[in-house]
Amino acid sequence: MELERTLREKLAAAHHIIHYQGIDDLLATHLSARIPDTDHLLITPLNICFEEVSASKLIKTDLEGNVIGDNGYRVMPQATNIHASIYKKDSSIMSAMHTHSIYGTAVASLKCGLLYTNQHVLRFYGDVAYHELNGLALENEGEEIAGSLGNKKVMILRNHGLLTTGKSVEEALYRMYYLERVCKMQIKTLSANKELEEIPELVCKKIKAQFDSILSPKLEFLTLVKRIEGRSKVDYRD
Repeated sequence: MELERTLREKLAAAHHIIHYQGIDDLLATHLSARIPDTDHLLITPLNICFEEVSASKLIKTDLEGNVIGDNGYRVMPQATNIHASIYKKDSSIMSAMHTHSIYGTAVASLKCGLLYTNQHVLRFYGDVAYHELNGLALENEGEEIAGSLGNKKVMILRNHGLLTTGKSVEEALYRMYYLERVCKMQIKTLSANKELEEIPELVCKKIKAQFDSILSPKLEFLTLVKRIEGRSKVDYRD
């Protein structure tokens, strides 16, 4: 129970962080975390803004989307379709996050996808999957998204938004935070309408490996938590 409680607080905090970073979409997107050593997951409750999410409001479901317990909230069917499919396909994934952020969706609408034009984006080099828009995540769409993800850690859902995964809430949030930032950098860069400076492939691979060696999602998560303390009327720990 203590493990689940800690996980609930982390995932609830992630909702507030996503909100205050300006990358939520009212009621439309969702975050989740798998409870270790179980086939249960915690997920965003339906019809509630991210800054109103708290630990006790998160919904617990099994991997078939069946709600476990009753805290007075419901879950979005599209959310369970996507998240449960991801966890069923890869048991090493412990958290997944999906957004319709402004810059992420803008890049998702570009045929070129994510461009490796600066140092910061190279943390994702060779690790980005793409999924073609094929309707809302009803019926089999969740399975198709999980299939498109493959063994990559992040995904650009074309004409739709972003999806990140991780072995912890901290990892998935780390990737979402930086993926949105590099998408913003790309849109700003393209707006200059100038020739792009390409980075050699060997340099891309080198910097990607360096980023992997210094990955510090727990530290960055704690830093982001400090930024949200006391900002919301709802305490994410409740």
